[in-house]
Formats: sequence, structure tokens, C-alpha cells
Amino acid sequence: MSGILEGKRVLITGVLMESSIAFHTAKLAQEQGAEIILTAFPRPTLTERIARKLPKPTKVIELDVTNDEHLGRLADIVGEELGGLDGVVHSIGFAPQDALGGNFLNTPFESVATAMHVSAYSLKSLTMACLPLMQNGGSVVGLTFDAQYAWPQYDWMGPAKAALEAT
Repeated sequence: MSGILEGKRVLITGVLMESSIAFHTAKLAQEQGAEIILTAFPRPTLTERIARKLPKPTKVIELDVTNDEHLGRLADIVGEELGGLDGVVHSIGFAPQDALGGNFLNTPFESVATAMHVSAYSLKSLTMACLPLMQNGGSVVGLTFDAQYAWPQYDWMGPAKAALEAT
């Protein structure tokens, strides 16, 4: 029996733990017939270890979404591996420690900028980097934590995730 993603090629970010939404997205995509490639940063070995728990082996590539060189070569690396893309799953979020944990009013702008760049602007950066691989169209899906409420200790990740949802 063929799955609904049979023959589709999907790049998935954010597979860091077996309990993550990104991991289960990757697992389901494979079960439904997709060929996937995962990205990882800053520790590809962590994602490689988690990827071994997927139904099928998959390549893991290092990708820092704030690094123009990484983004610039992404299409070549993924194109060589998969030939193109039908979908991209963005499941990326990060804030420096001083932008979390009840430090909202004392967080330096550099840390806020990092949180916004990694957690929100990266959706645009990743999409633009993958666009050359989506010659026949495709889908870009952004996964996020609920930004509707102010979560204690989440601090600048709340506005960063709200920015992602608005992107």
C-alpha cells in the first residue's frame, strides 16, 4: 500500500529528541513513503543518533540557519542527495540563556535579535534556500509552540514564536 507522501522528498529541521514533534513528523513522513533529509545544528551527532530510531536510514546535514554560507550551499547538498524537494518542515527555535528564565526586562538586544533571527526569520531564510529545489512547487510547514499565551520563564521566546506565526 502506498502512503500519501509516496515519492515525495522532504527536508525536516529540528529533530533533537525522540519526543519532539519534528521526530514524529519525520517518522510519519517515512511511513507514508517520503524520502527525507534532516538538518542539525549545533550537534549533528545528536540528530544522527535520534535519526537511527526512524523507520529508514536518513542523511543528516549540518545547517546553521543564521549562517549565509550554510544556507548558500544547502540547495547543492540537498539536490545532490534527493534531486529536489516537495516539502520543507521548519521546527527551529532558540534563545540565548539570558533571554529566558525571568530575565525579560534585562535581556540585551543582541540576545533578543538572536532569538528572533533563529526562531522567526529563519523560516524565510530556509524557504529561500530551498526554493531552487522546489521547481514544481511544494509546501513549507512551520511548527511552533503556542504563542497565544505568555508562558512563565519563556520570556523572549514568546515574541519570537509570535513573530514566526505571523511570518
